[in-house]
Amino acid sequence: MKNIVVRYGVIASLIVVGVPLLSGLIIGFGMDSFAMGEIVGYTSMIVAMTTVYFAMRHYRDQINKGVLSFGLGLKIGSLVSVLAGIAFAIYNVVFVTFIMPDFNEQYFAYAEGLELGTPEFEAKFTAMMEANGFMFSVLGGTILMFSTVFLIGFIMSLISSLILQRKQVMAV
Repeated sequence: MKNIVVRYGVIASLIVVGVPLLSGLIIGFGMDSFAMGEIVGYTSMIVAMTTVYFAMRHYRDQINKGVLSFGLGLKIGSLVSVLAGIAFAIYNVVFVTFIMPDFNEQYFAYAEGLELGTPEFEAKFTAMMEANGFMFSVLGGTILMFSTVFLIGFIMSLISSLILQRKQVMAV
């Protein structure tokens, strides 16, 4: 089981990190690209988390003689999701630390329809940071990104486990 979790976890990680990174390199990292970045980012999370289905199916059909309990399927899917979540969390740290250190300011301005550096922006950004500063810290954002990927993967794991569970091999 470990090899399957690692294999599909790496595939999911490459998708969830690689697609947004490649997209950013093509369309840029900035306020002009945030709308497309959101679409690409969440779509890549969903696509990456479909690997839990394939991991479970591979384990059931190739390793476990056609048998997969709901609990074991959920375990496999959750572990794949954890690996992808960790990869995306690490990418988030690298992104907000090195690639785009002013991401929070730029994204807040984009989301609020404000211009960076104006008194209105400064007042609203300061108030938001005082109220929700942790979520905009590197640690808070990293936890949020891990949780987002993991939650999508966990939902996919639940659905896939229900679809793929098979208690015994049917006699032919």
